[in-house]
Amino acid sequence: MFALAAIAMVACEKDNGATEKKEYVLTLASNSVLNFTHEGGSGAIGYNLTEVTRAHDNDSDLPVDEELTGDSTEEKPYSKDYLVEATCAADWITELTVAESITFEVLPNAGAEREALITVSYEEQSFSVLVRQAQETGGVDEVFHAAHLNGTYYGKLQTYGYNYFIILSDEGATEQNDSYGTQYRFDLYAGKSSALEPVDYVPVGVYVFGDCEPGTIDAANSYMLPGNGAKSVDFASAKVTVTENKIVAEVRLMSGKVHRVIYEGSLALDYLDLTAQDVTHSTQTADVNFDVTGGAIMAYYRGDYLGKDTDVWFLHMIENKAAFEGVYLMMDIMLDKSKGGLDNIDAIVGEYTVATYKTEDCAGHFAPGYMRDDWCMMHAWYAKCVNGGIDSGDRAPFVDGKITIAKDGSGYAITLDGVDDIGNKINGTFRGSVVEILDQAWDL
Repeated sequence: MFALAAIAMVACEKDNGATEKKEYVLTLASNSVLNFTHEGGSGAIGYNLTEVTRAHDNDSDLPVDEELTGDSTEEKPYSKDYLVEATCAADWITELTVAESITFEVLPNAGAEREALITVSYEEQSFSVLVRQAQETGGVDEVFHAAHLNGTYYGKLQTYGYNYFIILSDEGATEQNDSYGTQYRFDLYAGKSSALEPVDYVPVGVYVFGDCEPGTIDAANSYMLPGNGAKSVDFASAKVTVTENKIVAEVRLMSGKVHRVIYEGSLALDYLDLTAQDVTHSTQTADVNFDVTGGAIMAYYRGDYLGKDTDVWFLHMIENKAAFEGVYLMMDIMLDKSKGGLDNIDAIVGEYTVATYKTEDCAGHFAPGYMRDDWCMMHAWYAKCVNGGIDSGDRAPFVDGKITIAKDGSGYAITLDGVDDIGNKINGTFRGSVVEILDQAWDL
């Protein structure tokens, strides 16, 4: 949004109703660059309008002092008629007024150094004055302007807050490459989840060192990378303030020096290069059908792990637990909180359809499978395990369809009927017993 000010000044002299428009030359009568501290203040721009008369013996324009009337004033009355305007597109320059000089006010600056032009014009003539305001640096040894925001949303697992790992840098960053310029890295914990969202955004708020609660920074995973292969530098303290389209971080290094990091732009988290979230991950070349009997089911209760006001059970199961081989399934299913939580494992019985960011009531849904930026498999997946590990050549995220959980004797029958991220059908039933229940809920 722009504050646009233009005020005209007009002067006329009349005699017996006869007028003659005179010509004037507009010139700057003060400095072309005006500097202000971060506190702001009042400013003024001086200008002259010099009268020009046309001599009788030739057609040349001769500038003369404004007090002079020219060579024909006594013979021919005239009027001095001019219009001066001043405009500026910056919203931090206000009260722009044209009179004998051009005056204005500069608002206080709480961020980076900034500049703006005030343009003064008269008819076809104009000049511009640069207004420059210093940044607010009280007690700051170095100010770093970050051009890029990158990072990953890690969610909430045995922490009180939802984890957003952010990187502020001059050249950008990738998950796999730490050598890009100077980086300031912060492990933030917020009270807001980004689960199921198509884009992860850093939540607005203030973050300080703490113990993984909302509004805190984990000091153990927050540090500076100076670039050029230099060793990382730990923070003695840090404060990160996130507002709409802006992040300001103030950190004190172990040396005692204070750095202010300023980023302005989108709060969306993504890396410069293609990462796991940007590509498909199914390695299946045909539809998948499975049928398992006698498998092992591990059930982890995670409370409101996805931030959707539901209870979440993370279920993962293996066909042969002793060797950790065979069909492997995993899923996050969401239940109404009235179902009893950790004390009622049978509450998982039911039908679950896929949830998206548009789903208003997530109870009775499952979170679709995807690959996080750090290549961690998340939510609902089908896979095969070989030699104690997941076979990367035989796996697929379960992204749409239905999961049905039914009682099967003392155990459960879990059926998948849906598709992976490239359209292959994933169908089958896993029958097994719960061999492990863990409480992983850290809800406040």
